[in-house]
Formats: sequence, structure tokens, C-alpha cells
Amino acid sequence: MEDYIDAVRKLLQTRKELSAKWIEELIAGDEIYLSNCFEKQEHPAAAAFEIFITEEESAREPVPADSRLKVDVSEQGKMHLKRLVELGLWGDSVEAVAKALVEQSLAAKLESGLLRTSNPK
Repeated sequence: MEDYIDAVRKLLQTRKELSAKWIEELIAGDEIYLSNCFEKQEHPAAAAFEIFITEEESAREPVPADSRLKVDVSEQGKMHLKRLVELGLWGDSVEAVAKALVEQSLAAKLESGLLRTSNPK
């Protein structure tokens, strides 16, 4: 196992952007993964490739996931939404009007008890 870890270490050392300290952190942090690779007799280069990440990449904040709901609307539905945009009652774009209508519909159903906010036990 030590020879396997040494082989992975040597492969990571060929990357100039990785400091010796960072390489040791990568190896220590992925010790279980490397042990599994050793047991499966995977090539050290494959293991090194999987655990390779620069310090800058590691420190980067993840991009928040797009939480918007995307809905396909028929052409007739789009025409109705455009008409509501022209009236200016619920928003100034098709997306804003559709959002307002969906939210109002859900709120009305929640208030009437048609939708439950918790699962019965």
C-alpha cells in the first residue's frame, strides 16, 4: 500500500501548481479512496487523476444551483400570458406574470386545504 501511495504522490509532484504540503493534504483527505483503488488494483495514475485538485479550485465558492422552475407552456397559454402582460396586472414580462399566477394558485390551494404543508403520520 505504501508503494502505491508513493506512486500517487510522485505523479502529483509532477504538477507544478501543487505544493508538497497540499499533496499530502490531498492524500490524507482521500486515504479511504486510495485504499479502495489499491485493493481494486487500479493504476496509480487513475487514482492521482481522481484526487487532483488545486488549492485555488478547492477554495472556490460553489456556484449556487439554478432554483428556477422551468415550465413548457402551449402557444395558446403564451398568448394569454402576453395579453396579461399588456394589461399590466401581474407583471411586466411573460415570466413575471407566469410566476405571479403560479404563486397565487399555490397560495389559494394551500389556504383552502387542497395542498398540505406536512405529511400526515
